[in-house]
Amino acid sequence: MIDVNRCDMTQSMVPLLPSELFEFLESENSNDDACSGPAPETVAKWLSNTGQLHRAAAGSPEFYADAARFAVDTVGLDAAWVLSLMDNDWRIVGACLPRSDFGISFNRAALRLLEQQHITWYQSNTKDSHPALVVAPVLDLHKNLTAAVYGVRHTVGENRRRGIRPLEARLVQLLADSVAVGIARLERETETARSRVLLEQAFSPKVADYLQQHPESLTGQLKEVTLLFADLRGFTSLAERISPDECYRLLGDVMESLTQIVMKHGGVVVDYYGDGLLALWNAPLEQTYHPDLACTAALQLLEAVPGLTLKWQPQLNAPLELGIGIHTGPAHVGNAGTRSRLKYGPRGNTVNIASRVQAASKQLQLPLVITSATQAQLTEKFFSLRTCTAKLPGLEQPIDLYTVYSASTAQRMMSNLDQYVHALELFEAGNLESAEKLLRDLAETGHNTPAHFLANYTAAQLNGNQGRRAVDKYAVQQGSVIEILGK
Repeated sequence: MIDVNRCDMTQSMVPLLPSELFEFLESENSNDDACSGPAPETVAKWLSNTGQLHRAAAGSPEFYADAARFAVDTVGLDAAWVLSLMDNDWRIVGACLPRSDFGISFNRAALRLLEQQHITWYQSNTKDSHPALVVAPVLDLHKNLTAAVYGVRHTVGENRRRGIRPLEARLVQLLADSVAVGIARLERETETARSRVLLEQAFSPKVADYLQQHPESLTGQLKEVTLLFADLRGFTSLAERISPDECYRLLGDVMESLTQIVMKHGGVVVDYYGDGLLALWNAPLEQTYHPDLACTAALQLLEAVPGLTLKWQPQLNAPLELGIGIHTGPAHVGNAGTRSRLKYGPRGNTVNIASRVQAASKQLQLPLVITSATQAQLTEKFFSLRTCTAKLPGLEQPIDLYTVYSASTAQRMMSNLDQYVHALELFEAGNLESAEKLLRDLAETGHNTPAHFLANYTAAQLNGNQGRRAVDKYAVQQGSVIEILGK
């Protein structure tokens, strides 16, 4: 029973050099009794075993055990290990020991040689009855030593061959390279799986597939995008009537429903904030009709609210209301997070405008408000009604704001929409009395138009700002531009 740790067996170990293989083959070919290199059956066995090893699951105990068995069965060694270098210590992760009665453990002095020079070391001959050693490095993609393939050949028993030949050392080195390839494949597969999980947390499967093939799309770029802000109105007061646990479950249910609708129509949910969300179109994938997609999603979001209200009515005793603002414009989009926490989204003034428009929807008493930049790109599937010209907080120039209906819905209420258009023309021309009368009549019909808001605003102008409170969300002033104060 031999313990190689107690024997100085490394003095005869030599590094494997490229020229040694050819010198060995030349000497074999010069021997009349020897064939020209390995027999075809031997080469076929090498290739077959190598292929099996490449197909194995890298990192599993079976993978390392198969690698050790390859060294024994194919190279003709008597025992082999795959050793992993962890925390500056060598540990066995795979072994093939056909005859455990030899009781041989690995020699740390030989491994120190490997640590000093990351090349294959072997013994071409040994003294007395000591086994011959061969050890080959397993290097990572950065050429760092991470593991080793270690083999021995005895001088007793059935295998009477002494030492390790250069060709055999080369095969062990090939085996170590195959182990390195397997580990690298595992690392890539692990990274790919991790990236996939991160991508699917933010994107639909279709977009995730695209980004895995085109990761450069996650880098920052300037693009025209359509942004949608959605917010549950009055949720603070609603939350006061239910327990924290119910509030948590309600928000989760609402956001799940909204998210599925956004993703169904090709949108990316950028972020959740309290009781609202931000969604994005035309990035990272190009989408020709992104304003249409955003408005289609917005109308379906609004259609989903009554069902959510009915589901949670026993807890709330009040309807849920959603306010949506949409704007189209240029933004820098990309991953603003890290490799371990993806946070893809837009930055720039377009984001600020979209947020302000959503806030304005509450003051305009409309569920959906879009800007003229979005309205200009809508197709005939929608009917857009200009609500007013408004000055939003933080913006120097006023913009036209619109509300949107599907074409079929607009057709059913066209007379009311035409009446609002006429009333808005009267208001902007300064004919406040006629405008207010039309708006009051329209507001009483109960149709979903901006008539109620504009009627009150017009009446406030007629009354010369009398009774205006500091908490008002819009400034009542003379003129056709409405200043929205709320953010």
